[in-house]
Amino acid sequence: MSSNHRPPSKAPRRVVSRPARLVIGAVFGVVLIAALVSPVIIGGGTPSPGGCARTLRYESHLYTAHSMPTPRLVESIAIGVGVLSGCGTPPSNINVRSFSGVRPRVAIGIPSDASSVYIRRGVCAGLVAHALLACLRSP
Repeated sequence: MSSNHRPPSKAPRRVVSRPARLVIGAVFGVVLIAALVSPVIIGGGTPSPGGCARTLRYESHLYTAHSMPTPRLVESIAIGVGVLSGCGTPPSNINVRSFSGVRPRVAIGIPSDASSVYIRRGVCAGLVAHALLACLRSP
């Protein structure tokens, strides 16, 4: 006669107290959070001014990302598709928009990056603040 019943094991069973399990769980949680957050902290979240610069190729012209001037430019109509690249990301097609009062051959924008204006290389070079805004809006 066969039996599926096994005799009880004589090995001592280790019992971990509740406070010890809580400490182990808390340590595991901290390690998990650190692993999830560290790429953002180490990567810096936003590129440094001297670091990489995102570029946008639109109609055979290269545009470079700059901080949005104050007062902010207002995106207008969709004008086509450009190729966005830089900062370690592979080139990708992206919708391009014009700005109200700014010619697209001077500066353009993309809907996914409202904090930047993409200025054509060689245009308004070295200008900041009010002078940059005046240059962008010049006829």
